[in-house]
Amino acid sequence: MKIIFKGFFLLLTLVLTFSTLVHAEENKHEKEENNEGTVIYHVKYDYDEICSFLGMSTSEYNQNWNEGLSISEMAKKKGIERIEVEGFFYNFHYEEMQKWRKKGVLTERDYFDLVYRLADDIEEFIDRNPNR
Repeated sequence: MKIIFKGFFLLLTLVLTFSTLVHAEENKHEKEENNEGTVIYHVKYDYDEICSFLGMSTSEYNQNWNEGLSISEMAKKKGIERIEVEGFFYNFHYEEMQKWRKKGVLTERDYFDLVYRLADDIEEFIDRNPNR
């Protein structure tokens, strides 16, 4: 009876070990097949264009920035509605993403992932100033 019991545990151990190895190998292959690469979308803003949009000189922008004002606060000070500021940045990103798409850098999946996160990214950008 002990031999049968030991044999059963040995068999169970082998089966569990083998099934774990097979499962791990399947997951490894799935990850390799689904890994298309990561696109890092990073743009450089043209602050001359931002200053022009805000109706101020670069030195005025820098002075406001050093005082701790965010872009949205600078716009408000100039009488520009927040929705216009957001629209300025949405338009900028739309044009940049279209360039990336035409070059073939952005897949449709990457594009829609970026679009999904764009509103939050713009809100954070126009409301921040580390000089506060």
